[in-house]
Amino acid sequence: MKMSGERKQEDDYEDITLCHRMTICHPLIRNIIITEPVFKYLGRSLTWAKLFQVTTVVMMTSLGWAILYFILGDTMLPTNDGFGLFVLAIFSSCLGSWLPLIPYLNLPPVFGMLVAGLIVRNSGLYNIHEELGEVTTSKIRTFCLTFIMIRAGLQLSTTSLKEHPIFILILAIVPCSIEMLVLAIYCKYILSYHWDWSIMTGTILSCMSPVVTVNCLLALAEQGYGENKGLTTILCTAACIDNVHIVSLFAVCYSIVFAKDGKAMYWHYIYVGLRDSILGMLAGTFLGICFVFFPHRSHKYISWYRITCLVLGSLTCTTATAKLTVSGAGYLATLVMSFVSIIGWRILSASFDTTTFRQAAFLLWQIVQPILVGVIGADIELTHWSLSRFGLHLSCILMGLLGRSVAAYLTMMRTPFTWKERLFVVVCWLPKGTIQAALGPMAYEHLRSNENKLEDINVALDIVRISVITILFLAPIGSSLITFTGPVLLEQTTVEQRQRARELSYLRTLSLLPTLDPNIDGDRDAE
Repeated sequence: MKMSGERKQEDDYEDITLCHRMTICHPLIRNIIITEPVFKYLGRSLTWAKLFQVTTVVMMTSLGWAILYFILGDTMLPTNDGFGLFVLAIFSSCLGSWLPLIPYLNLPPVFGMLVAGLIVRNSGLYNIHEELGEVTTSKIRTFCLTFIMIRAGLQLSTTSLKEHPIFILILAIVPCSIEMLVLAIYCKYILSYHWDWSIMTGTILSCMSPVVTVNCLLALAEQGYGENKGLTTILCTAACIDNVHIVSLFAVCYSIVFAKDGKAMYWHYIYVGLRDSILGMLAGTFLGICFVFFPHRSHKYISWYRITCLVLGSLTCTTATAKLTVSGAGYLATLVMSFVSIIGWRILSASFDTTTFRQAAFLLWQIVQPILVGVIGADIELTHWSLSRFGLHLSCILMGLLGRSVAAYLTMMRTPFTWKERLFVVVCWLPKGTIQAALGPMAYEHLRSNENKLEDINVALDIVRISVITILFLAPIGSSLITFTGPVLLEQTTVEQRQRARELSYLRTLSLLPTLDPNIDGDRDAE
């Protein structure tokens, strides 16, 4: 036992040293503690661990550029289009990582990424559309949005739906639907859009950001806030359903807007949107069921095969829609596919663990998010904005939030939650950003090359500007409000209380298990 304890202490010491076992190095180098600062006068701001992390990121960035250069050639050299996109992605990722480190502001990464795109475009460093063209940027956005839908589908929780199905569905659907209607009316009568464009704009702006909300909720849950009533799980599930609902409506509206040929009546095209949504759900359900059974659950590398199948199936759906003109259905198919697949895997395997899938989705999201948000920031030239139009856009967003907030509070009136917890739910429904960055420019990308529809192009560009304002204001404000109001509005449970709740839950589970007949045990002993 003594030798085992000494061995453990040596292993623990090895983990925090620079290279303790590398005897070829000098002892002063080998025994450096990685948690110690590199320079004493800098304090803890630059430790050896942080230096190693920064060096790793720089090496990965350099190797990534080298690979792209060897594959794509001169386009990756400075002053060329590929290099500009590469710099935009890196700058967006860096600013998205640095701004959240500012104390007290609690800025989300999406805010820094959008600011990076705005800086690159409006400083004259890089014009993404002149360099890459509309087709390439549209494909980049399609690729990135695909991973948003995959992650949203994987985050849906059936446990919460089983316990509070009606409440979660009402909380997820009613507030965003009310906000969508308020925004549609505002866009029609104040911004002078057509009804089809107004409703589509409402679907784009009324979708909350599950990435911002879920991250803030999980941080509060780790401190015990809201855990006494399971509020975190309920809100995370409702946020994902909010996305599914709005993306489905967007698919219908997008199809209606771009299916019109100007000869038939408006209502003739409603069936097009419904058809596309039904096809998307059927395709997602079919592929999801296929991925449940193939490959077999006993395969040695089952998790990685499933992840690969999910990504390839999703990209197939989203890229095929452009060829088959089934507008927006590919993203709905991706959501349904991810949800059906993970439900099937849980049913098929008693020991199924979602950790691998969530880690893979998180890693892919870390790669594609800076590109997606940076590109939409690089879409906007601030010199073309008018102050009066900016005021109308801002008031449009505020009117929509007012409708959403009132609806969210009223939906919780006949629930066991206190007025403070209801107010916290209203705050959690404020953040926006991710979906606006993905859906906002889609209409503009579709019309950019069509000079015969100048009026529609101006409306589509106006939608992009509203989406940018939404991200700039509601992503940081919503994130900060959740973080600061959580400790004030929610009840905190201690570690001991949470442990006791888990033990009681385990005892309840045991009490429901069938008991063995003592006579059977007696017969076995006699044998």
